[in-house]
Amino acid sequence: MTFLQELKRRNVFRVAIAYLAAAWLVTEVAGTLFPEFGVPDWGVRFVVIVFALGFIPTLVFSWVFELTPEGLKREKQLDRTPSIDHRAARRLDVITIALVSIALAFIVFDRFWLSSERMVPSPASVDTVFEQETGDGAIQAESEYPSNSIAVLPFINMSDDPGNEYFSDGLTEELLNTLVRIGGLKVTGRMSSFAFKGQNQDLREVGRLLSVANVLEGSVRKAGTRVRITAQLVKTSDGYHIWSDTFDRELTDIFAIQQEIAERVTQALRSTLLANGSNGAPSITLARHDPVAYEEYLRGLYLLQSSPDDRDQLELARQHFLNALAIDPDYVEANWGMFFNWNQMNQNGHGAFTESLAQMEHYAEKLQRIAPGSDRTLSAVARMAIVNYRFEEGVEYLEQAVRENPGNARVLGQYASALATLNRYTVALNAIEKASELDPLSLAVMRLKSFVYHRTGECELAEQLTRRALEMDPEAGRFRYYLAMCLYENRGEIDRALSLVETEPLDWARITALSILYHANGETERAQKQLENMMATFGDAAAYQYAQVYSQWGEIGKAIEWLERAIEVGDPGVLQVAHDRLFNPLYGDPRYEQILRATQFENPIIH
Repeated sequence: MTFLQELKRRNVFRVAIAYLAAAWLVTEVAGTLFPEFGVPDWGVRFVVIVFALGFIPTLVFSWVFELTPEGLKREKQLDRTPSIDHRAARRLDVITIALVSIALAFIVFDRFWLSSERMVPSPASVDTVFEQETGDGAIQAESEYPSNSIAVLPFINMSDDPGNEYFSDGLTEELLNTLVRIGGLKVTGRMSSFAFKGQNQDLREVGRLLSVANVLEGSVRKAGTRVRITAQLVKTSDGYHIWSDTFDRELTDIFAIQQEIAERVTQALRSTLLANGSNGAPSITLARHDPVAYEEYLRGLYLLQSSPDDRDQLELARQHFLNALAIDPDYVEANWGMFFNWNQMNQNGHGAFTESLAQMEHYAEKLQRIAPGSDRTLSAVARMAIVNYRFEEGVEYLEQAVRENPGNARVLGQYASALATLNRYTVALNAIEKASELDPLSLAVMRLKSFVYHRTGECELAEQLTRRALEMDPEAGRFRYYLAMCLYENRGEIDRALSLVETEPLDWARITALSILYHANGETERAQKQLENMMATFGDAAAYQYAQVYSQWGEIGKAIEWLERAIEVGDPGVLQVAHDRLFNPLYGDPRYEQILRATQFENPIIH
């Protein structure tokens, strides 16, 4: 008898199949129930490892022992006959079939029952009545929230690998962007939605803070090329589950899943959408991309959104976008990622301005070719028009983007920023307020509003906004700087301004302000040291800031020289030159007027 025949006679093969069936069943149950009981992600991995380690010992055991009606017996103690072998084989077959049947039944149970019950809100969130206290002490009923309003909360990464967080975050953002493009929905912006990441926040509180009637939340479990996505649409007033489902698919189906979730959300809110003049169905079809390119894009997006001002992170994000484009050169989102990445490099003075501007121009032109008229393309070409001092053209592009995407907080913010550059502060504030309605917890929107308050001299409002922003994030940059310069430029409050900027996180902003304020306070030696430090650290990347400092020091010639240098190197700070009060001492100098003409500002705005 051969070795394989002996393995078969001793039922080793059948034991192996039964063992694998049992392992599959236990792993499925663990993967579903462990998260519900707060077991860490490594719990399922531990179960798999235990079964893997036990596989070979189990086969050895089945070689040595046999299960009989009298119990376990060693192989050599058995008086084997064909009928005994047949009964043992049948017994193992029945066990295997039973295990597989139970596993399949559990999968069906999980799919159609547990998924609808998963992530049930806490008892506090199922109260039938919810009231919000408004600023004037009145009580506002939940029903006053727009019934078509929705926030997409960050999907929870349930994968064994915490490094897959980029995937759950990216999927959340892609779903948010998909819903934004659907007519009839008021979708909360990304910054506000992600403010609740990692928090087990009561849904009523989420509804109050974001002024939304509904939230879309869920979880993502990614393993190799397979992904399980659980999504549910919930009312914030009482925790009622409007819709929920679980999607077990291959990664290649990820775009179909996104499309299906968007369709199910709009179908669930159909009556609301019809009341708002929409047909209740998505008005877009998502493009499909190579799954590897998609993952690379999500990795880049995760890094870009996590640290938009950090040079090292920007460079890492850029490599992932390039990896995606190497697979799919016309991937619109990845091309936009490259444009936005280089724009951040440009605005933060990372590297040569000429290089970042050239790269921005390249990707703006590419976006025009592959996605003409999209909100990303309009934003990109508008930015290129503005950095080339074609301000009115840039505003026109952004006005078109706002008309076509009135629910996009990012587009509204860029439009407001362009208006502020042209000194149209009233209209800019209107756009900021609309962006704030969509993204009420966005520090980016607050930062833009703080900048406008600084320019308009509304220091009390700037102070209120700064206090709120720093409560949300004590390390948020620019808020202290804008408030300090508002106090200095409009009220001459040097001491208060100094106390603010000494804790400003952004180096260039802190050193610029200290150079100016120390000098204004009579501490010229300390001011000189600050300026020398900045020059040694930033080189030409801070040419505009050097001009500001020299202007306030009364050294007009040096201020003009550095402004000319700022134009030469492409410093984006020059975009603010015409309404920057720090250059008031240059007014009337013909060289300054020449600079204004070179930047298309024929009439300087002096305060």
